[in-house]
Amino acid sequence: MFFIVNCKKGIINQGINSSLYKRINNINNMKKIGLILMSMLLTVVFFQSCTDDLEDFADPRDAITKEWQATITDVNGIESFPKVSIAKDPQETTKVIFTNFHELASVTSDQVYATLAGNTLTIPSQTLGGEYTIVGSGVISDNLLEIVFEYTVDDGGGPEEFDAIFGSVVTAKKKLLTASLSE
Repeated sequence: MFFIVNCKKGIINQGINSSLYKRINNINNMKKIGLILMSMLLTVVFFQSCTDDLEDFADPRDAITKEWQATITDVNGIESFPKVSIAKDPQETTKVIFTNFHELASVTSDQVYATLAGNTLTIPSQTLGGEYTIVGSGVISDNLLEIVFEYTVDDGGGPEEFDAIFGSVVTAKKKLLTASLSE
């Protein structure tokens, strides 16, 4: 019979028990791996449950009622960057009101409105200032940080299509700064 000395663990094992020692060591390593995996899983579940979505709000309009930085792009790729505010309509529980949608605040005091159903904003056909007809829709991102719109504006000269991305004012300023630094 011979002896194996493990100085690190302070254990003396007989040759017959060395395979038992290896099995115990493997089981301990598997437990450690299991604990690490369980910790990672719980961390993911915890952070996943901390994200906001529209169902977390008693009134889902509260999630989007704020000032947004818009990036509007026409069919020729020309962009503009107005600030747009969204407010709740005081009379209708599914309606929101936009201030400066499509930069129309400079030409009319009329405001664009939309209805919210799920994560979709629908802008029904409406005429502003007697000459601007607007219609379209937008989708709110799952993390509530962006709204992507597709809409049409007709100023009497025929309809023009536009895409717009509404993002937080801070995020938009970072994007603009990054774009200007890369030029």
